[in-house]
Amino acid sequence: MKKSNDLQTKQLYLSVILMVIWSMISAYFLITFSPVTALLGIGLNILILSFSLTQLFTFSSWASLIMSIALFAGAGFSLMGFNQDFLMSIGIGAGSFLITTILCEIYNHRIRKIYENYNRLQQVADSLVIYDRNTSLMRWKFARQSLSTEILRGRRYQNDVSLVLFNYRQRDQFSTEEVRRINRIIAEVLQDGIRTDIDIAFTNDYLGIILPETDRGGALVLTKRLIQRLNRQVDARVVAGLACFPEDAITDEEILERSQAALQIALTSDEFVVDYRSLASTKDSTQEESKGLSQSLNIDDENVSREEYITILQDIHLADDEWIVWVEGFNKLSDLVHIEQSLREIDHIQSVEFLFLQTNHLVIRIRSSLANLINTEDPIPGWQIKKTDLESRYLLISQEKELTDHNDS
Repeated sequence: MKKSNDLQTKQLYLSVILMVIWSMISAYFLITFSPVTALLGIGLNILILSFSLTQLFTFSSWASLIMSIALFAGAGFSLMGFNQDFLMSIGIGAGSFLITTILCEIYNHRIRKIYENYNRLQQVADSLVIYDRNTSLMRWKFARQSLSTEILRGRRYQNDVSLVLFNYRQRDQFSTEEVRRINRIIAEVLQDGIRTDIDIAFTNDYLGIILPETDRGGALVLTKRLIQRLNRQVDARVVAGLACFPEDAITDEEILERSQAALQIALTSDEFVVDYRSLASTKDSTQEESKGLSQSLNIDDENVSREEYITILQDIHLADDEWIVWVEGFNKLSDLVHIEQSLREIDHIQSVEFLFLQTNHLVIRIRSSLANLINTEDPIPGWQIKKTDLESRYLLISQEKELTDHNDS
């Protein structure tokens, strides 16, 4: 690598030397063989150098070449007329300008190669940086390795490991600078509130903490205390999702997935801290705690009257562009992230908000740019529409893959 860089540097210096030498040679030829337009030719050579080396726009080198030849030819014709001296002058000038342009392009090519190598080396260096420059927290790439190590150690020595993910409401409405500022504050609070010799705070793809040798109770106490401090110091609603090894997950992939699911519930509910296990244990009673929607309903039952589900839906306020979607066959909280991603990938769906769980169904409020979601052909690709009600703005959907698997069985 060092030899390659030295070679490129030497080639760059050689290009500069060649341009200097050629500038003197071209000036000599212009003065000797085209004395009438020599000064103009030297000036146009300088113009080509300026345009080429500064790269003011795409193909500026060749544009300046064409312009210089045209100006030189026009001046020569007006001063000498169309004769042998004029043709010789044009030939010398055009050749001088062309060689100058070629040398400048060679120089620019060397500069681009050096710049590309620098960027490549910078990317490699950045990938090896363990701590984030903005927050001084460990980057998720390396924290993920630490999480895997702690899970393996916990499995061997039968220790608990807790993973807590943090985020804040309406993050996409903050500017980049505001996000950086909030993240710095969160990082300071996390670093001040954890055991820096054992616990690991991380950022980048995710923002959170790894708590080795910490059970669910200890993780909840710490997380609630951190959330209280965070919401006093930042002008955003900070929430957290929590999952634990080995009760909720036995691999690093699973504990991350469960923490994400808990965090997603926290972002779309009134809770500041959501524990995956407590969420799962209260799944059947969640509807009673959600916005006064206390009536149980089996919407798969064909005999259920229209008034029964209207009783549940009527308490949910809907804007003109909002719809209620019941997702059938929901039985794993870890599917929350997949469902949200699947719905958000649909062009006309502008937002997705989880409302509550109803027996084996997940109830969601979506905002759509379509005026009439029900009468649109295939409004939710990848999902089958099983029931609809235009008046209540309600749809019952089921993933097509799940239906296919069910039919095959």
